[in-house]
This record gives sequence, C-alpha cells and structure tokens, in this order.
Amino acid sequence: MNSEARGYAVEGKPLEGVAYHRQLAKDWEQRYQKRSFKARQAALVECLQGQDLAGSNWLDAGCGTGTLSRLLAERGCKVLGVDAAMEMVEAAGQLLQRGESVQLKFQRVQTIAQLPVASHSCDGVLCSSVLEYVPDVDACLREFARVLRPGGLLLVSVPNRHSIFRLTQIGCHRLGKWLGQSWFSFLDYSRHHYSAGQFDRRLAASGFCSEKVLAFGSPLPKWAQRSRWGGSLLMFAARRGTESIV
Repeated sequence: MNSEARGYAVEGKPLEGVAYHRQLAKDWEQRYQKRSFKARQAALVECLQGQDLAGSNWLDAGCGTGTLSRLLAERGCKVLGVDAAMEMVEAAGQLLQRGESVQLKFQRVQTIAQLPVASHSCDGVLCSSVLEYVPDVDACLREFARVLRPGGLLLVSVPNRHSIFRLTQIGCHRLGKWLGQSWFSFLDYSRHHYSAGQFDRRLAASGFCSEKVLAFGSPLPKWAQRSRWGGSLLMFAARRGTESIV
C-alpha cells in the first residue's frame, strides 16, 4: 500500500484503513468491555485528573462509536466527535441517551487533517489510537494545533515501538501471513509506531509541549504496563504553545 493510503480519501473514494474500521463499527462498542480497551479509558481518566473540564469545548478526532466522547461529556465537556467511517458516526448517534445531544455531537469527516472547526476554538483535542493509520501524522498534529486555543490540551495515543507485547503481535502477524492466517489484522493498516522521545519531538515540531506520557494497554499488570517495555500504547498529554503555528 502506498504512502497516500489508509485514513484519507482520494477523489472521494474511501481508502483501506477507513474501510477496515467501517466493517468493525457494528461491534466496536463491545470492544470497550475488553481489558485492553478499558485500559484506554483508564489512561484518559488518569490524564484528565486535576483538569477543570466544566463547559470546555473538546474535539474527539477519530471518535469511533463515541465511547471516549461520552466519557468527556460526563465530565462536563461539550464534545464534537468526528470520524471518517460513516458507520462509526451513525452508531455513535444511535447510542446517544436522552438529553446527551446538548453536550455531544457526531459528524463524518474526510480526514482528521482537515477538521470542520474554527481556529483556536477548542479547549481540548482527543485522538485515541488513530494516528497510526494516517499517512501524514505531522499534518494531523498541525491541524490539532490550529483548532486548539493557546494553552489548550492535546491527549493523543500512539503505538509504543518498544513494547514487548506489540513486538510479539508484529511477530505473530508476520508468521500468520506466512501460514495464510489473519492474526492481528489491524497491523495490515497500522503504519506508525514511536518511542516516547520520537513522538515528543514530533509534538514539539508542531507547537506542543508534553506534560505527561503514559504507557498502557497490554495484558500485563498495570505497574508493568507503565514501564517503557510494557504498554503497547503511549498516551501523551501536551499543551499547545502560545506562539503562532505556521
């Protein structure tokens, strides 16, 4: 697959990363009952500790069926969730409870590198396990910087390239290909993984200053997940700088 694929659309046609997630929409919400997905919620809650969220405006870039968008709304945020997969957006809308539409809205976008949001209009942006699928990570980070107000908070998770668990997944995926099996099929579309230092430098280049990094998301106990080699994902809490973003 070439560098223009996964996560964008070309001439209006959905590409493979989006198509892959479209077919998962029906059962996506149930995935948050699994330990690995519950870890995503726990990491988000940990990064939000001490934050005054009441009345703040947030964007959930790659919202899926809206699980984490609803978590933000429960804490007082007004949230716009966007996703390139229409099936995900429709499922998110169907899961809205009575009265939640005041706090929550969902919308389909072509790409999270072009958001339907005014510059400096968001207090926070969440992007959970999405950037690994897009062709241009830096374009997405620059777009997040554009929509965030100076000092706004970005919470973004990416695969941890040093994770023993992820390296095992990659090995099993390659073995499965050789055996004609589809093990860890998401790795057919996952393009990027990073060390903490590598992604921190990408954030800095787009005008962000990291405040916290959490490793999480593997079958290991929580204390082991938090090690450099443990969690399969890294969540960064970063602030948009006050200088102009080019």
